[in-house]
Amino acid sequence: MAELLPLRFRILHYISTVDKACVEQIMKALEPEYGTEKQFKKAVFMDHLLDLKANFIIDDNDAVIDDKGELVIYYSINHEGRRLLNKYLPKGWRQK
Repeated sequence: MAELLPLRFRILHYISTVDKACVEQIMKALEPEYGTEKQFKKAVFMDHLLDLKANFIIDDNDAVIDDKGELVIYYSINHEGRRLLNKYLPKGWRQK
């Protein structure tokens, strides 16, 4: 793959590759790329997810209570998110 994408756009890209994902799954998947950055914190990832949802780029489509009693929300990409990826995703990141 090419250079690192901005984290928010990389989160969107990752969500486009799975049916649905929660913040913990996204962080685990992106840790090899972004794990050493200061912004690699759950609160930052949640802010990005909430912003993407508020701008109608992703949808929350499932919510469960985990074994710790915490709410876990699963997100998936929607049509607008796919449109943005198709328009702005660098060629080196496009799936073959």
